[in-house]
Amino acid sequence: MNEEDVKLLKDNDWIVECESPFEIKHEDGDAFASGLVAQIVLDNLKHEKNNAFSEQDMHDCFNAGINRGINIAAIIMKRELDEEFPTYQEYMKKYDK
Repeated sequence: MNEEDVKLLKDNDWIVECESPFEIKHEDGDAFASGLVAQIVLDNLKHEKNNAFSEQDMHDCFNAGINRGINIAAIIMKRELDEEFPTYQEYMKKYDK
């Protein structure tokens, strides 16, 4: 076990009880894992850390969604992309009758 693994566990509220056999317990005292199960917990935390969305990833996804929404709206409303689009509230007023 290396320092990075211990830090990752600590950052997620796990305490290393023993390295051989590998045993961890959660700080709140409600969970304990030993051996293969402890390794699965650690591997899962590593996977989450390595696959987490960064703030930039989320921003890029949001912008891609907005752009796609504008394209779909242009098609539905039969408008050019450079035209001004009404807000959702303005658009829905015609159905409020």
